[in-house]
Amino acid sequence: MVVTSDILLDIITEASYRFQKEIKKANDNNRIQEYLTGLGMEDLMPEVDPEPIYDTFPDGKILIIGDSKIGENIIKGCLKDLGIDKGRVECYLDYSKATNKDFTSIQYNPNYRLVLFGPLPHSMKGKGTNSSLITHMENTDGYPKTIQLRSNDKLKITKTNIKEAVTDEIYKGYLYIS
Repeated sequence: MVVTSDILLDIITEASYRFQKEIKKANDNNRIQEYLTGLGMEDLMPEVDPEPIYDTFPDGKILIIGDSKIGENIIKGCLKDLGIDKGRVECYLDYSKATNKDFTSIQYNPNYRLVLFGPLPHSMKGKGTNSSLITHMENTDGYPKTIQLRSNDKLKITKTNIKEAVTDEIYKGYLYIS
């Protein structure tokens, strides 16, 4: 039997409405993958990264590493405006401070939540066999989340990119404010 286009549109509309309800119900019952598989639509399920074995405290410290023209007090003031207590912020804002600090001490330390990188030397303590400290932290288990602060495609620490990065992490619920 072939139906008219008006009736077909009504059928599609009602079927779509029912299908949406069924998908929502399956999701609420934690059975969406099973439901979609039963329909032959398992390809609609997004790839989900496994939960990390190690996590840090959402109200943990923010570490800022890299050469900066803005001072530590200015940075802490920017973050205070976002609700981040200045005691949660550690800064290594010049090459000599950053080069001589061994950052492996933050590995598997849940008190550190986020590392913001500006420009820094490639040769630093604790980079292991990696080309830089950034690469080491990004590719080695047990380090907090890292963000490269960039301006015009170059590593650079600015008030704007610090605020944007931290605001984004607060908005995502990754970083708690106090």
